[in-house]
Amino acid sequence: MSELPPAPAFDAEALLPQSLAHFVLDEADRMPCAPDYIAAALLVCLGSVIGARCGIKPKRRDDWIVTPNLYGGIVGDPSVKKSPALSTVTRFLDRLEAQEVEKLDAAMKVYESEKAAFEAHQAAVKANMKKAAAGKPDQDKMAAAMADLQTLEEPEEPHARRYKSNDSTVEKLGDLLAHNPQGMLVFRDELIGLLSSWEKEGREGDKAFYLEGWNGTSSFSIDRISRGSLHIKNLCLSVFGGIQPDLLERYLAGISSSLDNDGRIQRFQVLVYPDRVAWEWRDRHPVKGAREAVRDLFDRLAVFDPVQDGAAPADDFVKLPHFHFDDEAQSIFIEWCTELHSALIPREHNPLMQQHLGKFEKLFCAVALILHVAEGQIGPVTAATALRAASWCEYLAGHARRVYGLVEASKVNTARMVARRLQQGKLLDGFTVRDVVRKQWAGVTSSMQAEGALATLEEGGWVQGVETDNPTGRPTVRYYINPKIGEVSA
Repeated sequence: MSELPPAPAFDAEALLPQSLAHFVLDEADRMPCAPDYIAAALLVCLGSVIGARCGIKPKRRDDWIVTPNLYGGIVGDPSVKKSPALSTVTRFLDRLEAQEVEKLDAAMKVYESEKAAFEAHQAAVKANMKKAAAGKPDQDKMAAAMADLQTLEEPEEPHARRYKSNDSTVEKLGDLLAHNPQGMLVFRDELIGLLSSWEKEGREGDKAFYLEGWNGTSSFSIDRISRGSLHIKNLCLSVFGGIQPDLLERYLAGISSSLDNDGRIQRFQVLVYPDRVAWEWRDRHPVKGAREAVRDLFDRLAVFDPVQDGAAPADDFVKLPHFHFDDEAQSIFIEWCTELHSALIPREHNPLMQQHLGKFEKLFCAVALILHVAEGQIGPVTAATALRAASWCEYLAGHARRVYGLVEASKVNTARMVARRLQQGKLLDGFTVRDVVRKQWAGVTSSMQAEGALATLEEGGWVQGVETDNPTGRPTVRYYINPKIGEVSA
């Protein structure tokens, strides 16, 4: 396999406030696993709890607002502790949901009594209306009864706040979000299952739903003949899960070798692919107070009022309570944006990476808001927090390069596979791209994939493409095999 770009080092001090850093390093050390896994999951889960209850307005005069919901995942082979690492963070969401179930039980008792009272009042008013209509109609009594009926308010059925969903259809997820306008996390232990579901026939709308949910501030309507219409006041989704490198490699290769690149994978910006941590036996008590501090943080964020913490209230043009950068942090963000758009993106040659960087403004702002609220700061986002957000962007850009490096690795591996077939005599001299595709070998099932593999082999001297005339259409490229392929290494 070709070499991947190196995994960026995880610098807890640069990326996290002290209380979060202690938790991440302690959990990772006791497992052991890469701290990147726990830190990435923690960042996304905190953002999902804050959700659309507040945003950050990165510009002073413009109405642009960013919510802290993020998409991400952890990449690693089986047995690198992906699932245990995820559970150390998602257990805090499980705890919040368990508390909501208890609250719902009490709220349902109140609701049932209020509903019974409403139905009794409604029945009494309707009885008066029947009396007013019987015999000689009494218009005054009827008007009074109609007025009484209009004043009756049916109690609203309570719903537990949901913090995450593991496996649900878009329609069911829409139902949940209609009652949870602050948003929620879609958590999948195997992320490839979610990504693959977007490609299934008849589920084309699922992808659009998730693409829109990443924005965090838009309304969304779902219309189905069988289920009727559903309006989601605010569609705000966070997504996180685990994925194996070989599965991700195949998925990315499919995107890069087709015209189906709509920016969905570039939305997964908190995607980390660290090196494997060497296993060793460890059995010690957790650092005292580390888990408890994070537990209390989740509890606080579940009920916090952003306006009380210094956010500007929502208005007619900015629909959410919102924080902003202080003067020094604003200068840092402007300088960072200038570098991103004037240097980093123009210098980038990989189209997938270039598009990935194009969405980094949301990443910077979302991370800054999450860290600001997590530290319990009051008022504007400070320069120290903005610098941490910039460090996260640099760190995650390194992981993105490693992830997208899987595409180049896939091309090299595919070319090697075709080279072995050439050595085995599976293709005749003067073969065409169509001849390769007809074989349906793994990784070369389309013309674009076959052309990519043959281009790599041509560079290595395995084959030579020669354009030949075709009386019935466009010229055909035929590939002639190097008779000395036994001496060539791919």
